[in-house]
Amino acid sequence: MINITRINHTAINTADDVEPMQRFYTEHLGAKTVKRDIPEEFAALVPGFWMQFDNGQVHVIKNAAPPIRKSNDAPMNPMGPHIAFYVADIKATKQYLADNNLACESVNEIIFTRDPAGNVLEFQQDPDCVND
Repeated sequence: MINITRINHTAINTADDVEPMQRFYTEHLGAKTVKRDIPEEFAALVPGFWMQFDNGQVHVIKNAAPPIRKSNDAPMNPMGPHIAFYVADIKATKQYLADNNLACESVNEIIFTRDPAGNVLEFQQDPDCVND
């Protein structure tokens, strides 16, 4: 499992069912889901799930917004919508992605991959974690 150390709050979309997204984030990234803190009447309008990390949340929302390119052959655009995570060990993260057949691209020790809906994820070495 990838060891994420910090994140900033963000929301991402999927036009598809949220279940594959939830499995991806909980099984591969070790994310913990939490009860969504929104009014009950609003919750039906915003299908999705919330993930809680030590310093923030990521909200995954089902939304039929313009499609994201899901092809593994498509370039991963670091200038487009994405989430940036710090990780404890960037080399271990790259190895984990390879071991689990999750496509990725690297640029100067920054790694990009995609989740099942095509959202770009960025991983960087956490400067507060020392690698041997």
